[in-house]
Amino acid sequence: MSDLIYPTLDLFLYVLKTSLNTTDVETQKNQAAFLEQLPSDTQFHDHDIETEYLEITHPPQINFIPHNKTLEGYYYAVRLNDTYGLQVDCSINNQTEIQPTKSFTILKTEIEQKLNKELAIIGKTWLLSGWLLENSSQNPEDIAKNCYYALFKDTSWQPEKGTFLDGKVFEIGRSQYINQSLKNDTSSLNSNEHHVIITIYNNRESAEKAAEFYKDWMGLFCYRSKISWAYWQSRLVKESLLNHYKQIEENRKVTNLSNSRQEKQNITTYRKNLNNIDSILQQYTIDLLNLSFQKQIIEINLSNYQLRLALIKEKAGQNNQLDFLEKFSALAKKKYLPQINKDIENMQIGLKLLEDTINVTRSRIEVEKSERERSFQELVAVAGAGIATVTLLQSPAKDFCSKESMKDIFPKIPYFCNYPFSYSLMVGIIVGFMVWWLRKRLR
Repeated sequence: MSDLIYPTLDLFLYVLKTSLNTTDVETQKNQAAFLEQLPSDTQFHDHDIETEYLEITHPPQINFIPHNKTLEGYYYAVRLNDTYGLQVDCSINNQTEIQPTKSFTILKTEIEQKLNKELAIIGKTWLLSGWLLENSSQNPEDIAKNCYYALFKDTSWQPEKGTFLDGKVFEIGRSQYINQSLKNDTSSLNSNEHHVIITIYNNRESAEKAAEFYKDWMGLFCYRSKISWAYWQSRLVKESLLNHYKQIEENRKVTNLSNSRQEKQNITTYRKNLNNIDSILQQYTIDLLNLSFQKQIIEINLSNYQLRLALIKEKAGQNNQLDFLEKFSALAKKKYLPQINKDIENMQIGLKLLEDTINVTRSRIEVEKSERERSFQELVAVAGAGIATVTLLQSPAKDFCSKESMKDIFPKIPYFCNYPFSYSLMVGIIVGFMVWWLRKRLR
C-alpha cells in the first residue's frame, strides 16, 4: 500500500512584472495576464513601491470552488520586487481517512484547470505533502516515489534527500528551459521539465507546522526560478551574439575575397557592407550588456536564495537536514556564473575584432574615395589641357589661314584652313594625352 492522509498539492509559479527595458504598456499587460489566473472579482492591490514581499489581494488567501466536490483549495498571490508569485493549493477535503497516492493526479488536474496555460512564467515548483498513519511501517521514499509518478509518469526517480520537521523530504529538479529554442521564449504550464519537492510527515502536527513555511518557500522558489531563468536567458543572448558575429564575418569575408581577386569595389558596396556591420554591431553591443545584466540577476538572487535558506534552516531547527537545497546554489556558483563570465570575456574579444573589421572597412572606403578623387583630378587636368589648347589654337588658326600669303605656304593641307576647329581639337587631344603621360611618369 502507498497511502497518505490529507494529500496536498501546491503549485508555486512566477511571472515577471517588469524586466529589462519593459515599457509601462508591457508592465500593465504582464499584470493583466497574471490577474487572469485569479477569480474575476478579486480585489487586487499592487502599490507601486519596491518591496521584497507584498500580499496583493484582499483577502490574501482566496478560496476557490473546485470542480471535484471532494477537494478544497485556495489562491495566494504576492509580489516579490519585480516578480509576481502565485501559490495554488489543492487538497483532499478529508483529514482523517487515508487516501491513495494517485490522488495527486486528481489534484494536479484540478490546479491546471484553474490556470491559463498560455501564461508566460519564469519558473514553477510543485510541492507535494501528506502524513502517514500513526505507527505506519511504510517506507516514506516508496510513497514519495508513487506520489511523483502520479504527476509525472515519463520521468525517472532520482531525488535528493533530507529531513524536514521530522518528515522525509525529496527534491527532483530539472531545468525548465534546457530544451527551449530561441524562437520559444515562454514556459508552458504543461512543460515536462519541472522542480518538485515531496514531503512525507510522520504525523498531523508536523504537517500543520509545515504550513507556516509557505511564505518562506514562496521566496526561496522565486529566487531559484529567477536564477534558472536568468541563466537560460544568458544562453539565448550568447546564441544571439554568435549569430551576429557570424553575420559580420560573412560580410568581412565577401570584402576580403573581392580584394584578393583584385576586384574593384565601388564606394556604394563598401558603404553597404559598413552599414550592415554597423547595424549588427549595435545589436551585438546591446546583447553584450544584456549578458552582464543576466549575470547581475543571478548574483543578486543567489545571495537572496542563500539568505532565505539560512532563515528556513534556523526556523526549522537543528534536527532538520536541508543541505540538499544548497546544491542548487553551488550549481549557480560553480557553473552558471563562471560560464557567463567566460562568455562575457570571449564576447568582448569578439567586440574588439568586430570594431577592427569596421575600421578596416572604413579605411578601404577612404582609399577608394581618394583614388576616385585622384582619378577625377586627373581627368580635370587632362581635359583642361586639351580644352585650353583647343581654345588657344582655334582663333589664331582662323587668322592664320585668312592671310593670302599663308595659302601658298600650306598648299598640301587644304583642310587645315577649311576646318580649323577640327585640327585644333586634334592638337588638344594630343596635348591632353601628353599631359596624362607626363603626370603618370612623374607620380
